[in-house]
Amino acid sequence: CYEGNGHSYRGKANTDIAGRPCLPWNSAAVLLKQYHALRPDALQLGLGKHNYCRNPDNQRKPWCYVQVGLNQLVQQCMVHDCSFEFQCGQKALRPRFKIIGGEFTTIENQPWFAAIYRRHRGGSVTYLCGGSLISPCWVVSATHCFINNPKKEDYIVYLGRSKLNSDTVGQMKFEVEKLILHEAYSADSLAHHNDIALLKISSNSGQCAQPSRSIQTICLPPSAGDAHFGASCEITGFGKENTTDYLYPEQLKMTSVKLISHRECQQPHYYGFEVTTKMLCAADPQWETDSCQGDSGGPLVCSTRGRLTLTGIVSWGSGCAMKNKPGVYTRVSSFLSWIQRHTGE
Repeated sequence: CYEGNGHSYRGKANTDIAGRPCLPWNSAAVLLKQYHALRPDALQLGLGKHNYCRNPDNQRKPWCYVQVGLNQLVQQCMVHDCSFEFQCGQKALRPRFKIIGGEFTTIENQPWFAAIYRRHRGGSVTYLCGGSLISPCWVVSATHCFINNPKKEDYIVYLGRSKLNSDTVGQMKFEVEKLILHEAYSADSLAHHNDIALLKISSNSGQCAQPSRSIQTICLPPSAGDAHFGASCEITGFGKENTTDYLYPEQLKMTSVKLISHRECQQPHYYGFEVTTKMLCAADPQWETDSCQGDSGGPLVCSTRGRLTLTGIVSWGSGCAMKNKPGVYTRVSSFLSWIQRHTGE
């Protein structure tokens, strides 16, 4: 990472924010530019026979020349400010305690939100599910999103993305290096059991996520002491606004819901014993907002001991925002040892 504006940065980052390689400072095309390896002050400026990012002219952050078509353009580099470190559950915007009746939001409000897309044979790409960044290289989501097609090559993950089908400044794109589905996953006509999945992400240049205003990790919950029933939590996603909608909304949405006790959720007119202790239920007290189709795998974030925590993963439910039919979430605290075993973190 770089300090200040990175004038003194001497690290080895060598791609721009779009992942394109930097040109060497001693390459023929760069020697025609203002900054290159043969300047008398090249050594002081950190320029030499390499293609590492530098900031010789005191721009906002380290940069390099990148070949774009026939031109060599100055591009900002994929390297982050040291003052931005991963601090789970921190966001630039204050918390506001699926999203039917929710409000449109930007990724800075949910910087751990991962948008997972599926590649199809013809080359088209469609939005599939949400996920949450729990460490720089790992995203957690729901197994039911991938169970019909467990080929990791078919998925793309974006972080820092506020819009469904258009780029957001500062977003990062990743391939899935490993896709781990829960070995005890099962589904019956309504419920999904052990509905959790892990995706190890890696960019084309082999990097994991870099922290920024729009990319941050979410804290995992403590093993004992989930958020209490009645607590307000946030859900996020590109889910449909009504069950019958054909298209997903274009902009990320967020809404708040309250956790419902197991006793209440297991009542016959709710879901009965389909709901196990490895699940959580949450709903809007007026039954007007809810996570809905397409937000599967996305985060249910609650404040636990003063930290924003990934309390649940959107899993299943009956319809959208229907009376006595809350959204049901995978209870993340039940799977901490499973997560640890597979991520080694």
